[in-house]
Amino acid sequence: MPAGRYEIFADIVDKRGYPWTLIGSVDLPQIDGKPASGDDSSWSGAPLSASLADSTVSRLPDGGCIVWERSPTPLRANVPLEFKFSVQDGRGNPVRDMQPYLGMAGHAGFVRSDLIVFAHLHPTGSVSMAALELAQTKPGGSAGVQSPMPMPISPAAPISPEVHFPYGFPQPGDYRIFVQIKRSGRIDTGVFDVRVQ
Repeated sequence: MPAGRYEIFADIVDKRGYPWTLIGSVDLPQIDGKPASGDDSSWSGAPLSASLADSTVSRLPDGGCIVWERSPTPLRANVPLEFKFSVQDGRGNPVRDMQPYLGMAGHAGFVRSDLIVFAHLHPTGSVSMAALELAQTKPGGSAGVQSPMPMPISPAAPISPEVHFPYGFPQPGDYRIFVQIKRSGRIDTGVFDVRVQ
């Protein structure tokens, strides 16, 4: 990792099922090491700027891309939306090698340029897996006795190359959207910039 100041976001759910987003920052020196692997990923690119141009295609290292299939109308704050992304190979065809990534078809992060807004989303909405597990406590069971938590996606079921996320921007501003999916054992990150009115 290059030296610099890093902002850290952590989504946790406490034992009562309440979600928390923890935010911090740290100044780090250059860190040498191996690239991220397994169910881990990294991305680096230019920061958001005042000359923001809305982006709808994010190129992936293998020549494929993630395409944001969005309406041409301007995005507005406080409006519920559905974000649709399609994963394509280098020839523009839908991929056929999608896999569950941490039990979901994908994950998305919405971050405003001033870091005041951060949201980590799943295709099923923003319910965390830990909160889902707490909601499945056996009736009449003792504290801490829970039924096994089913994964939202069966690892054997084929996963669509289209991933949808429900979200509504809480405030106007410039946002960066990170979309992460898993294909053939590799995590890919698509990045999209947008201005919200």
